Amino acid sequence: MSSAVSCSLLHWASWMPGVVSAADWQAWAAGALPIGDTEENPSVDFIPAMQRRRLSRLSRFALAAAHACVDEPRGLPTVFASRHGEIHRTVGLLKDLARQEPLSPMAFSLSVHNTASGLHSIVTGNTAPSTAVAAGTDTLPMAFIEAVGQLQYHERVLLVYAEEPLPEDYRTFATDCVPLGLALLLGRSGTAHAPQLHLSMEPTASNTVVEHNTLPWLRWLVASTGELHTSGERFTWQWTWQKP
Repeated sequence: MSSAVSCSLLHWASWMPGVVSAADWQAWAAGALPIGDTEENPSVDFIPAMQRRRLSRLSRFALAAAHACVDEPRGLPTVFASRHGEIHRTVGLLKDLARQEPLSPMAFSLSVHNTASGLHSIVTGNTAPSTAVAAGTDTLPMAFIEAVGQLQYHERVLLVYAEEPLPEDYRTFATDCVPLGLALLLGRSGTAHAPQLHLSMEPTASNTVVEHNTLPWLRWLVASTGELHTSGERFTWQWTWQKP
């Protein structure tokens, strides 16, 4: 049995190393611009210095994309999503435990999966509802479904997706993660003058874990046309555009 959801895409913004502006994304999707130094970080100068010091790379990716996507986030519900969340902080805490060293209270408090969500709320003063999603290789489409559900109660929802390469200790388990921050401002289906995103899903035929690289999905987003089929751990997905 297949199911489908849809909504309007009002605006989007994304960041990868060396790929920032709309022109950069068009050039990258056309194969004319490579991803830059994977150790690069986006600018988060809009965040006060004391709070910037608390940000992990993953949170920087997420907050930079959200800031670029929405001018006024207060009152805007959000869905934050990441496959592995703050795993770099978690690995550091585990190594401290193995060495029988005291844990940093700040590192512990910022190791939860909703870290970026909480920091975004603090930085922007946004007290609207926020959800944090993790669903393995199905994380991005599952977060999209959550956002569409939120649109039943709100006019607009901000979906923020971020990922980064795993720590060396775990990298063999998922080699397809790229440094990425992505923000999608979504509206109710049928919003005037806005393209429509449709997502349909079917359960996978087996429990085989599938590597899901986000790059083909980003190229599809930049192209703003056609269909894209992807596979995850639990479902196969079909993304389609409908122009206004």
